[in-house]
Amino acid sequence: MENRQFTLADIRNAISAGVISEESFTKLESFLTAQSHQAAETEKFTLFRGMNDIFIALGVVALSVGWFILWGMLIASPAFWVAPLLAIAAYVALAEYIAGKLKASLPSIAIMISLGVTIMLYAVALYMSFAVQSDAASSLEEIAEFGKRSVNVLVVVSLIGFAFQVGFFLRYRLPVSFALIAAGILGVMWSGLTALIGPEIANYQHALITVTGLLVLGLGVYIDTRDPDRINGWAECAFWLYVMGAPMTIHSVAIAFEASAWVMVPVIIIAMLFSLIVDRRSPIISALIYVGYLLQSGFEGVAIDPSVTVVLVCFIIGGLVMAFGVGWQKARHVILNPFEDHAWRRYLPPS
Repeated sequence: MENRQFTLADIRNAISAGVISEESFTKLESFLTAQSHQAAETEKFTLFRGMNDIFIALGVVALSVGWFILWGMLIASPAFWVAPLLAIAAYVALAEYIAGKLKASLPSIAIMISLGVTIMLYAVALYMSFAVQSDAASSLEEIAEFGKRSVNVLVVVSLIGFAFQVGFFLRYRLPVSFALIAAGILGVMWSGLTALIGPEIANYQHALITVTGLLVLGLGVYIDTRDPDRINGWAECAFWLYVMGAPMTIHSVAIAFEASAWVMVPVIIIAMLFSLIVDRRSPIISALIYVGYLLQSGFEGVAIDPSVTVVLVCFIIGGLVMAFGVGWQKARHVILNPFEDHAWRRYLPPS
């Protein structure tokens, strides 16, 4: 009999089908992890399970492109107001099957984005029709542009988008929704403050993004501490929070201080230590971008040939990435071993 290997995704599908319970799956994964002689990979995420997921996702994207082109062609017709309702119903039916039954992440992301954009554009179009009494819009692009210009509409649309992402996650438990929820938090905060303060809020843009990024990272840490062994689906949700929060925080600080070495070097060191402590690679990846920038600036200061500068930066960054990849668990052990007896250590993944 052919030896077939089953993935965690296969087992999770069995849970959805009622073949085994979530509790049994948790016990099985804990047992297999404990039996492993190698350090378990704790930063796991499943974007697609095979070529079939990619195939379905391409189909959803093609259908969505066709839908938005068709909707734009109907803008001068009464059908413009009916077609989105039919499209929303069709997307919900697709989501029920693909996200709800098949549990296919990549196609679900395509459905989620297309459905969310349809709902938000429709809301803006309704506002233009009833509140502004304007029939001037001649394309979907003009409707989207109006939504960006009007503060009131921006607030409403941000709230709709945020509520949609939360609802989509609660219905289908798609981990990547957490990244878009984080973006929704930023959108709601930004639009709300813009409505309260006005255009002057642009002066505080970088501070707002930094604070939001730190909040998103904090939420990721909180979720991780609830499951340090990362044996349930919340660990993947936390993964997307780090993916979203780390670049927001580091990039906004870099822009605010013009990537000054006096600021970025401490930030990079903190990001690297933070990555190792919480066993998440997203912050360190974001930091390495600015390691490259600072190296390039330094080499340019000593008048090295530009081509040689690129070579040196690539070699140094590549070497750092390889060193962290190969020695990750050992570096974590060195940093955390002195604190093994502290109470807070049990909230972190094993090293």
